[in-house]
Amino acid sequence: MAISEIINLKAHKESGSLNDSWIAVGKIRKTVGLKGWLRIGLLTDYPDRFAPGSEIYIQKRFGEPESAIVEDWRDHFSDSAIEIKIEGADDCDEASAYVNAMIVIPKEEREELESDTEFYPDELEGMTVLSPEGEVVGEVVKLEADAPCPYILVKATYGGKVTEVMIPFIKAFVGAVDRAKKTVKLVEPISFHVPVE
Repeated sequence: MAISEIINLKAHKESGSLNDSWIAVGKIRKTVGLKGWLRIGLLTDYPDRFAPGSEIYIQKRFGEPESAIVEDWRDHFSDSAIEIKIEGADDCDEASAYVNAMIVIPKEEREELESDTEFYPDELEGMTVLSPEGEVVGEVVKLEADAPCPYILVKATYGGKVTEVMIPFIKAFVGAVDRAKKTVKLVEPISFHVPVE
């Protein structure tokens, strides 16, 4: 199961600075060199969003996203990052003002998904979780897509009390996701998974 653009990353939820109308597609990690280049950690499967001439929005910790134009971009040796140069940031000092900011897009601009095996994290929130037999066992709290192994956090009754359970978001554990019915069907009983302490 593929995960595409990430909505509402944890740090921005906590600060309240990124609302549901914006989606994070990258994080500005650091400056590179002396000419204003920035390294971007990708949170999207569509790096062509950063092509020269593209308009992007930069969300700092507080305030509204600011518009910027990508002047140039280049690949990075890792598949999870690229480097871009923003118009008007011509040296390391000017570019450093953007470090640790998020690159966001309006939610309505996110790419259409190409298959039924790809999901946006916010699509799963609130879906009903079913056992392998089809019985209701919980509700998806969120999909943690930026973890090394993406997982869904499920609110469920476990051992007689309501708790949260982490379930890896891979086919070995999640059998099916039905967008129309808003359900997630598990491969194994929820009791096979360890509750969050």
